[in-house]
Amino acid sequence: MSMDTLSWLIVAAFYAPLHYLVPLLVTAFRSPDEQRTRQLQRTAIDCTLSMGIGFALVLWLAREKLQLAMLILFLSMLLPYVRLLLTCALRRTHNDTRTTATR
Repeated sequence: MSMDTLSWLIVAAFYAPLHYLVPLLVTAFRSPDEQRTRQLQRTAIDCTLSMGIGFALVLWLAREKLQLAMLILFLSMLLPYVRLLLTCALRRTHNDTRTTATR
């Protein structure tokens, strides 16, 4: 195994828990009981897709543009949070609309 491959495996080993753990915890604590399993599945899929695409881009760019590759790695880590924020905002808007309609 080359040093380059080993380095990327170490990066992935540190990156994956950061990429999955917090979004899944936020989803678990903020989702209603009846929707929790479905929301956790969506979050896990979202994390997997953004991590896979991010890592593919990073590996492709790393040899020639390492700084850009690291920026993409960092930005891809933020993508699940964007979806979580949008989901929370939409849920809050939906609940406000429902509350107003029942008055």
